[in-house]
Amino acid sequence: MKDNGIIEITFHGRGGQTAITASQLLAECAFEKGFKDTIAIPIIGAERRGAPIQAFTKISENKMIRTYDSVNNPDYILIFDTSLLEIPNIKDSIKEGVTLIVDSVNPLNKAKLPKNIKIYIVDATGICIKRGFMHSSGPILNIPMLGAFGKVTGYYDLKTMEKVFKKEFGEERLEKNMNVAQDAYESVKEV
Repeated sequence: MKDNGIIEITFHGRGGQTAITASQLLAECAFEKGFKDTIAIPIIGAERRGAPIQAFTKISENKMIRTYDSVNNPDYILIFDTSLLEIPNIKDSIKEGVTLIVDSVNPLNKAKLPKNIKIYIVDATGICIKRGFMHSSGPILNIPMLGAFGKVTGYYDLKTMEKVFKKEFGEERLEKNMNVAQDAYESVKEV
């Protein structure tokens, strides 16, 4: 958390991997859990399916958020695709003190990363494939990545996610969403 009391989260994914939706849902989960203010900041341009995209969320436990700009020094980074770590501006955004949550089955090569960072991995893609949580272009990664984030940070829990998902997606999609969220919540691990 920054000195200003605002927690900043960056999402890196590819078009179609639902990172922008994840940033919005994280803001809703934090607000539902009792954070005073939250904001999701999507970066939407001429993206296409498979192109690198990013989104940002800011949350605050005790003050209003007055800045609506993108995040330059995040507290947390969620990586939806490990190939994005080869892109220089993404690699450069990983600074000392950050916590990474990565969709991966394999630990990352820490030699290429700054010291004093925490890394958590979750097989979000595998969870989606196993549960059939897919759309036409592949796995829907937002829900398992948010499950992992909730577990790692403690900012919200599965009950909070259930309330938000019920409101957002309706009762008919709730069970599928909660299954993948719970799988990620229970399987995320620090490396």
